[in-house]
Amino acid sequence: MSWPGRLPARYASAAISAALAFASVLPAQRPARADTLSTRVRDSILAAVLADTLDLDLEPSVLLPPVPAFRQTLTLRPTLRRYTVGVVHAAEEASSVNWVGRFRRGTVRLDVTPVAYTGDTSTTASRPAVSFAGATPVSLRLDVPLRAADTVRVFAQTTSLPGALDPVDALALGAVGTSTLDLDAGALGVTARIGARYVLSREIGGGALLSLRGGLEYEPKPAGREMVSWRGTTLRGGVAVSRESDLTTLGASVELTRSIADSLGGRNLFPGGGALTIDARVQRFIGEAGDGFVSLNGFHSRPVDMQRPDVATRIIPIGDFTGVTLAAAIPRGRLSVLPSLSYLRESSRAQAIVSGRDTRLVASGQSTAASLGLSVPLGRLLTITPEAGVVIGDVGQTVTAQFPRRVRTLSFSDAIRGGWASVELSFSR
Repeated sequence: MSWPGRLPARYASAAISAALAFASVLPAQRPARADTLSTRVRDSILAAVLADTLDLDLEPSVLLPPVPAFRQTLTLRPTLRRYTVGVVHAAEEASSVNWVGRFRRGTVRLDVTPVAYTGDTSTTASRPAVSFAGATPVSLRLDVPLRAADTVRVFAQTTSLPGALDPVDALALGAVGTSTLDLDAGALGVTARIGARYVLSREIGGGALLSLRGGLEYEPKPAGREMVSWRGTTLRGGVAVSRESDLTTLGASVELTRSIADSLGGRNLFPGGGALTIDARVQRFIGEAGDGFVSLNGFHSRPVDMQRPDVATRIIPIGDFTGVTLAAAIPRGRLSVLPSLSYLRESSRAQAIVSGRDTRLVASGQSTAASLGLSVPLGRLLTITPEAGVVIGDVGQTVTAQFPRRVRTLSFSDAIRGGWASVELSFSR
């Protein structure tokens, strides 16, 4: 009796019990509940891995030689998303605001995203949609190169607005909540955070660079009675290897995180424990001036010592998460065409004795997304990048209970359909 990834067997029964309770109510249906182009593409991959962390990697800009003068970039990215999971609909309007300032000996970054969300709480048409609005945490970070490629990062974030979710709003997110769908509203109900990270890098021959990374993060314990995502104290450590040539960049990393926090009496949306994440990437610059690129990124994240795999903002229990993305920037004169294609999959599996019966749960979700953008310089300081994409996939769960004379199976399987459109405005000087 175990979860994948050698999780303690006692944690499996929580997901089984919750799944059986939901399924007994609705047996036939699921339960209701860049400052540069390359940086933007890379950040989108990492966001798919751990959306609520402040990057697994340091940006390439902090490892570059000191700049002779102050430079800054302001990026505005309004995005409209529409998803359907089964018969449940969700709509989101988000406006990402990002400012990056690069000084002679460091880089400062400020991020916030106002968001408005509308979604269903049930598969029945008689239930009205739920609407709420707010903003993701305001995050501020400072990267300072110390010597060679060693870098220290300090960062802080406020609570989101709202700082907690009421049960109805959490169920509205849970009706479409899966790691394979991109929703900024998933960053609402998040606590404040402060922390620091350090990267120690050394050349190991052949143009390769070895980096050791460690960090400590702290989130004050939230008060109140509503649902909130709280990590408590988080430790992280990892190792990365990279190699750069004139036209090609290769990299791979392994990172382990571990958070110490309790369930807050059942209202904590963070599942507990940590994660082991492996990712690899290759990027090849193209074009006569080397101003285009093709990149391939892949990752796999596995929960470690997770205590609460079933949370209200999720369709299925949290499990392994894997993805691969192919993206490019193809120069066409002063313009750049930006195609991308990605595949994401998550899966969870458990077996336990529930009410004296041998019970098994198998859940999975997957999505394939394709997008196309166009980067258009408007003068020397402004660049506009319209982009649109579509996503298809499915999500489902099966719970099987062994009775003395029969086997009872309860399941649901829903199709995922949707898409998004955005217009990015970037001001650089």
